[in-house]
Amino acid sequence: MLTFWKAIWKEEKKLFLAAAMWLFGGIALSLLIGNQIHLDNAIHVTGFDYEWYQIALNNIGAGLLIAGSGILLSVPAMLLTLFNGFMLGYLVMLSASHYSMAEIIAALAPHGIFELPAIMLACSVGLKPISWLIRYVRTKQSVSWKKEVRSIAALLGLMVALFTVASLIETYVSPITMSWFK
Repeated sequence: MLTFWKAIWKEEKKLFLAAAMWLFGGIALSLLIGNQIHLDNAIHVTGFDYEWYQIALNNIGAGLLIAGSGILLSVPAMLLTLFNGFMLGYLVMLSASHYSMAEIIAALAPHGIFELPAIMLACSVGLKPISWLIRYVRTKQSVSWKKEVRSIAALLGLMVALFTVASLIETYVSPITMSWFK
């Protein structure tokens, strides 16, 4: 099993790093231009009333949308990942006007450890079609569909598991870590 995941990592690390670039590029973009967006200061989010499975299903759906959008030559996958990063950075900036950085980290870090890699996995799958095209144009190497389907299934399975763990932590652990600062 470990050799299976090592082989997938060897094949997918460039796409995963490209996905990380899009996600963290979105965060950086929000930090650069986010202060140009002005919202009513009365907006103050105090919590949410969702169950862990609702959060998981929402995130899994978003992940599948990112991954599936690769069929359009990966452009939507890149843009959706960039947008996710932008929104994360912007929400951190917005939260900074009401909460300390320690409170923000306590709220986001426990589940973000799992959620951010899940988003990057979704984008990695979404980037596969453009990588196939580039590889074919450069080397005339055809796609081993059996290998690719197996790899995509494994990556999506891992994405689902990470989003599920993240939603459980967001629901049951993050409120505890946030309470440490009240």
